[in-house]
Amino acid sequence: MYACLYLPPPGSASAELALTELIDLALEFSPILERTADDTVVFPIDALRKMIGSPHQIASEICRYGYERKLQAHLAIAANPDTAILLAHYFPGVTLVTPGEERFHTASIPLSFLLALSPPSSQQMDILSNFERWGLKTCEDLAALPEKGVAERLGAAGVYWRNLALGKINRPLRVSAPETCYQEQMELEYPVELLEPLLFLLDRVLCELCSRLRSQSRAARQLEVTLILDSKPAEYIAKLEFPVPLQEPATMLKLLQLHLERHSPNAPITGFILKIDPVEPRVLQEGLFLPPTPAPGKLQITMARIAAMVGDANAGTPVLQNSHRPDAFQLTALYTDSSRPTHIARNQQAGSENTLRLAMRLFRPALEARVTVVEYAPKKIDSFGIAGNVIRSAGPWRTSGEWWTPKPWNREEWDVALDDGSIYRIYCETPARDWFVYGIYD
Repeated sequence: MYACLYLPPPGSASAELALTELIDLALEFSPILERTADDTVVFPIDALRKMIGSPHQIASEICRYGYERKLQAHLAIAANPDTAILLAHYFPGVTLVTPGEERFHTASIPLSFLLALSPPSSQQMDILSNFERWGLKTCEDLAALPEKGVAERLGAAGVYWRNLALGKINRPLRVSAPETCYQEQMELEYPVELLEPLLFLLDRVLCELCSRLRSQSRAARQLEVTLILDSKPAEYIAKLEFPVPLQEPATMLKLLQLHLERHSPNAPITGFILKIDPVEPRVLQEGLFLPPTPAPGKLQITMARIAAMVGDANAGTPVLQNSHRPDAFQLTALYTDSSRPTHIARNQQAGSENTLRLAMRLFRPALEARVTVVEYAPKKIDSFGIAGNVIRSAGPWRTSGEWWTPKPWNREEWDVALDDGSIYRIYCETPARDWFVYGIYD
């Protein structure tokens, strides 16, 4: 059997405080409870029969505890949770229902009140209008209809409301799982100056956090480490954001080690706090005919080692910037196939079968060149491995921008065809008038 406590809207008392007292009252009798709404809780009472006695005695004890807490709540005890909820909302005081007599207690409840207990929807309003057209007003009227006829006209929703009017809905409680905390801290008896003993302690805590992640089918996207120092500043905070969600403590510990080796706090450590940001784990379907690729965790460790040698700003995945500057990009964290941002493909023009399309190979960096200009147009080019007279040219195309920054740009671009049969893209940086060969067309 189940007991339902419903707290009507309070008067002058604080609503939040009253709801907290209501939940505490339910937890006095059962550690398992369902919070169906902000003002309603349901919990089983079968285990209380050996300790307290009959349902009447259980109801008396619940009322006594509620009186001590000064709660003016409605109490209903029935064989299933939904019937207990319905009776607690409609009847004030205490309502006890003997198993098998639910329909006699719900008979006088209006159908409008029955439907009002669920969230409003268009289907609910359609069912209520059908009940009104049929002349049904109470749960007794709905319970008298044959189940087959209700199913044919109203479907599964109509059968549910009929069974609710009869008090015949049996379901388990929807018990919400307690929120898992992915944070641990440790205070050290003596300050630690070396990285190796600190990693030994971090490993133990990371294994515990990763065990919680796997038990909840979660993975770590970000790891935040707060080191408590024995000097000022009192804290050192390191944040590691993983391109691929991880569940392996060894991989996270290695990445943390590489980070601390490059960015040491330079002070004795008296404690630390580990916090993990949980996300959905990465699911990847491997192919039989695809070449083997390194595991994401090992790839991240490799990239961290490369970044330790060349610097964080010189390792990562290049991403184009939202700028008109030619070839403007920045290095970000390593992307994988599942986390790489999608780009919109360029629309191809219709009827392009007879259109000549050229591919340009860029020189990185651009090649310095000496260009002879006649009547504002390039006539001769001399660069590293490139030399010739210009027989045809197109341009210039002028671009400029970011004049408000320390690194503005202002250039003139040309497409030139040399007498050796090649076509190049060149540009001139103004006002310095320095020329560069940008690329060659295939």
